[in-house]
Amino acid sequence: MDLNAQQIGQRIKVLRRDRRWTLQEFSRRSNVSISALSKIENGQVAASFDTLLRIARGFGINFDAMLNAGAAQRSAGRFTNTRGGAGVFFSTDMYEYEVHSVELKRKHMIPLHMEVKARRLSELTRWSSHEGEEFIYVIKGKIELHTELYAPFLLLPGDSAYIDSQMPHAFLNRGKGKAEMLSICFSQEVRLAPDATRDLPAGKASGAAHGGYPRSAASRHYTTKRTVLNTSK
Repeated sequence: MDLNAQQIGQRIKVLRRDRRWTLQEFSRRSNVSISALSKIENGQVAASFDTLLRIARGFGINFDAMLNAGAAQRSAGRFTNTRGGAGVFFSTDMYEYEVHSVELKRKHMIPLHMEVKARRLSELTRWSSHEGEEFIYVIKGKIELHTELYAPFLLLPGDSAYIDSQMPHAFLNRGKGKAEMLSICFSQEVRLAPDATRDLPAGKASGAAHGGYPRSAASRHYTTKRTVLNTSK
């Protein structure tokens, strides 16, 4: 199922109206501005993954359930499978997403197959920062991981990284062809932190710690390259 910005916006609008919430009320609940919500609902912009997470939490539902109205409720012995190319697709200016296992609702993990489109620092117009932790595994191409607190790290097919998702992060395609990765986002929290999304200037990306961004003791960045663990900063 391929969802464009207009279809996602319509789904969000239906969910909001079903609850009889105004844009102002929903803005308060989701911590997304009224202007942004209006543009998203009308299909004028493609919402980022972080923003969609905040919208889902504002509704009090799982991210997958927001995209798939037929998602199943939590129960014992749950099982689902997603065939290649049969997930839910959506895109932003920097990434193409395929969401797997959308049939299951209220789960702790969000499995994403991602294609990284951005190739230059100037194209990193929006950085991800959301609750929980994230496991990244490169399937194809060369992907450079940028984070707030660590130097850029190049990942090749078979390489992986594990990060605290609240640490602002972004990805660049550093190869000539396509760059694809598996991203599994995990959180035990029911709701997102209020500051779940931060837009950072591209110039703040590279290098280790950056001025203006306090270093958090909770932020970690572990990279596994062919079974060698690198925890140096």
